[in-house]
Amino acid sequence: MGSQQLADEYTQLRELLELYPHIVLVGTTGQPPDNYEIEYTLRGYIRENEHSISIGEKHRIRLSLPFGYPHFAPIAKPLTPIFHPDFDPAAIRLADYWQQNPSLPDLILHIGEMICGNVYNLNDPFNQEAAEWYTRHSDQLPLDTISIADIEETGAPLDSLTEDTFAALGLESDDFLEPVKPVTPDDLQQIRDLIDSHKIFTANKLLAEIPDNIDFPDREELQQEISRTLRKTDQLFKLAEQLEDVGKYEEALEVIDNLLTIAPDAPEVDTLRTRIQQSFQVAEIDGISAKKTERLQTARDPAASTPLQRRPLSTGKPFAKISSLPIKPILISIGFLGLLIGAISLYFNDQDLLSESQAQLLKGQLLIDKKQFDAALENLETARSVLSNLTILRFKKSAQEKVISELIASQHLQEGLRGRVFYQGEYIPAGLASAQEELNIMTDQAQIFVGQNKLLESLTLYRQAMKFAAEHNLVKQQSMLNETIQSLELRYALAVAERAEREKNWDEAAAAYRNALTISGNIQTLGSTSDITNRMTAATFRHELDQSKKAFTQSQWKETIRYLEQAQQVITVNPTVVTEKERQDLHRLLINSRLYLTLSTAREAYQQKNWPAAIEEYQNALNLLATEPDSATNMEEESLGKIEKTLLLVKIAQLQEAVVVAENKGDMHTALTHSREILRLIRTSNYQSDPTVKIVGQKINEKIAKSQQIALQNEKIAWLEEHFETIFRANYPTFKGSKLSQPKATFSKKIGNSLIFNLTCLERSQGSTSKLELHYQFDTSSGRWSIYHD
Repeated sequence: MGSQQLADEYTQLRELLELYPHIVLVGTTGQPPDNYEIEYTLRGYIRENEHSISIGEKHRIRLSLPFGYPHFAPIAKPLTPIFHPDFDPAAIRLADYWQQNPSLPDLILHIGEMICGNVYNLNDPFNQEAAEWYTRHSDQLPLDTISIADIEETGAPLDSLTEDTFAALGLESDDFLEPVKPVTPDDLQQIRDLIDSHKIFTANKLLAEIPDNIDFPDREELQQEISRTLRKTDQLFKLAEQLEDVGKYEEALEVIDNLLTIAPDAPEVDTLRTRIQQSFQVAEIDGISAKKTERLQTARDPAASTPLQRRPLSTGKPFAKISSLPIKPILISIGFLGLLIGAISLYFNDQDLLSESQAQLLKGQLLIDKKQFDAALENLETARSVLSNLTILRFKKSAQEKVISELIASQHLQEGLRGRVFYQGEYIPAGLASAQEELNIMTDQAQIFVGQNKLLESLTLYRQAMKFAAEHNLVKQQSMLNETIQSLELRYALAVAERAEREKNWDEAAAAYRNALTISGNIQTLGSTSDITNRMTAATFRHELDQSKKAFTQSQWKETIRYLEQAQQVITVNPTVVTEKERQDLHRLLINSRLYLTLSTAREAYQQKNWPAAIEEYQNALNLLATEPDSATNMEEESLGKIEKTLLLVKIAQLQEAVVVAENKGDMHTALTHSREILRLIRTSNYQSDPTVKIVGQKINEKIAKSQQIALQNEKIAWLEEHFETIFRANYPTFKGSKLSQPKATFSKKIGNSLIFNLTCLERSQGSTSKLELHYQFDTSSGRWSIYHD
């Protein structure tokens, strides 16, 4: 969840807790908060010590929002010794509730219901002792209730009819806008199997595709296991690159083998392995060349390594004995031996010469390979000149000399002596080949970055390569590099745009798409301008849609509708840039925004007691839903019913106001007519059994009965004042000649079926005035009048 969403949730939580004085947010950490400390002032069981359970009034818990929230439920820990089946000292069971209702404010209220014993689970409890206690004391539960703070009454008659029903509609969230895609057990098992076979990256991709609002028991465990392995593979990947940089190729390859053992589907590993193997092979070749050079040097100077061993010419016998030996045969033998030794000496000398020639030949070949052509020619000439000193083995001269002459006359050496080398199928100047070789090293490294999706680093190297090619007049390479750079710039611009879209940075996304359009105009073969235009149109659509959702969340209905209508215009011009689902989502969100605007307008009229306007807007809301059956289907039946019920209550409020006005004017007949109309509305509605509506009906019935009683009293008072002379003269015959005036009748009391009235008038006779008074009663059962005596 992003920082702004966390901040909005914190604001909603504070506003909610203002309605619940018994639940207090005592502390938070993080900006925006990701840890909450909540205090409940409720009656709930606590453990005072090992053997004592009592009822406490104050309880505290801490809520921590984990990585992956709201996909993963908050972690709750009691800070006071709450004694409850779903509480243990380190945790509170919340996962099941969170799966059904992932709302932090509702969760805090739910924990309060748990504390006071209104909610508890006896199946597989965290605290078995608490479960047994709650079972034994279930008749005492709940110990308390969570209630909204009392709202001050205004004293107006209408306020007793109903509370502000709009706030209770439950339409504030747009959870119903996007139906949740079901996840089957086979999908989850596939992820688990991939993890078991160490295909971590594939498993991570599939897990990320499951929406955050879909939870399952071991999701957090799977995510943690995947995260641990991903961190390990990242460490091994970096270690292998570091070992490669310092030339420890065998160790680097061993690290790569370990990486593939824990994550054989890790991306880019094969590329890294191939690169290290190639570097290792090059290093081995360099080592072999050094040893070969050493052997050649040894072959050229064999005396330095193995001195010639010659046998002595005499046995060391005393000269005195020679005189007795046959001199001539001995001298002949000595002469033959001398010749033999000479021949052997010449043979070994020729062998040394051949070895030296061969060594110079091999060295010349190596120098040619190293492109040291002048030194190579010198060594080859030395090899050929040495052959002129052969004696006994002179017959081997021609073959060796032919090999040397062919090598000296070879095109490779002759071109090299002229400063040209064989490069990519042709002989070119050595400086140019060296420049191309260096250029290839730069482009190869750049291509490695491309393979690693490091586009910016790759572009930097390719631009350096372009500058290098220009400096060394590599025209052909410049053309190819320019095409590659433009292709990568387009790719990078699109990557920047896509990243900005994911981050919902729409201005950056639009700028990146415009840049991509500019680039694509220069490289028609590398990308489709229309495709980029479509992407930019889609980004504009999603920008408007995202802005509308933000406004929707903030209940800014007019702004929401404006953004949605702009998004509708975008896809009207180019309808193929978005999916059918996105078009349906847009339409559904637009309908619901219009619905909420209508309800908001109705609410304002309701609060201002502008009953006709409120009735019209609530009726418009119902009409809108009637014309959009899909929206009505997606809306919860309870919410739809609340709108209908609110409309009924507003109509009742309008009639009740008319009742009050008629009563103030003393027009009881009109008041009764309006009251009976209220009862008719209730009887013909679908909510006559609703508790709120039923209470209203009861009050109206009581009011009608009272009004009928008052109307009857007024009717009898009028009759008494109209017939007062007849009544007084009939009951007081002595006043037959007097003048009677100013009659006044008042209701006194009711006894049984009799209504008792007090009737007075003024009697004037012979210049004096007196007040006459009598008590008269009307029997409602018989309909007769008579004098009443106390």
